[in-house]
Amino acid sequence: MLLISILLLVLTFVAVMLVSGNNLSACLGPAIGSRILSKNFGVSLGAIGFALGLLVQGGAMKKSVETLLPNVTPELQAEALLVTIAIFVVADFIRAPLSYTMSLAGLLAGLSIARGSLMDQRYLFEVVGMWVIAPLIAIGFVFYLLRLFHTRFSKNVWNRLTIYKALIILFSFSSAYVLGANTLGLIVATGGSTLTTTVAAVVAIFVGSFYLSAGEIKRVSEELFLMRYSNTMATLLASTFLVETATFFNIPLSNTQTLSAAVFGAGISYKSRFMSLRPFLTIVVGWIVAPLISFVLGFLIR
Repeated sequence: MLLISILLLVLTFVAVMLVSGNNLSACLGPAIGSRILSKNFGVSLGAIGFALGLLVQGGAMKKSVETLLPNVTPELQAEALLVTIAIFVVADFIRAPLSYTMSLAGLLAGLSIARGSLMDQRYLFEVVGMWVIAPLIAIGFVFYLLRLFHTRFSKNVWNRLTIYKALIILFSFSSAYVLGANTLGLIVATGGSTLTTTVAAVVAIFVGSFYLSAGEIKRVSEELFLMRYSNTMATLLASTFLVETATFFNIPLSNTQTLSAAVFGAGISYKSRFMSLRPFLTIVVGWIVAPLISFVLGFLIR
């Protein structure tokens, strides 16, 4: 029993560390890339946001784990974390756009159905429905919000750089906060939601943020560097709102999914710009493949 407890602690630490290092770029990359924030300050702000979200609202995801996989044993918890870590590492190595949140939720559902313990099928449909609806909302919200900015506020206070910078900092932090509450909360809940695992997760957040995020921050900040401040603000706002809403209803939702959809909405809001659909479609395929593969693996390793 002691051995499995130690294994759960280690796996929770590793999972939180990897996700923090990888996903910090999605929250703070635009602000760092546009030099609104320095790298060190941005990483610190993101890590604090992760930790605060986990500590304040992360406990809500315990209900999600209990619903997806009732009467879970420590052995199954360890298997779930180990398999999703392996999926995450392989996907990152081959540069496949897979979501850790969707992978873990799919794996838990597969384990539950294989064991015949999934009692609330309605909740599973709600989760899948949120995964479908959230990107569409993000695209539509950002599209119409930026159209509004372009047509009505081009000479208004919204066009002042200082206001945009302040809002980008605010929404970058809030994006990190909701990721900590949702994705990291889901990991900790899978690991057992004990005081020890929570403390280990907070330590892992800072380790991952400071030592594993550099490459991803550079890549994302370079890709998003040419985005206007209004676009960055709108995409972060949409992602934060949707993930926070999902957390309120105890539904796991990937912030990279909502952010990618919001970026697409920002791209198509310009009438005079050509935007390639191929990168976005590749990401969408990843959203479908990640939970399906995880579900099948969960079903097989029962």
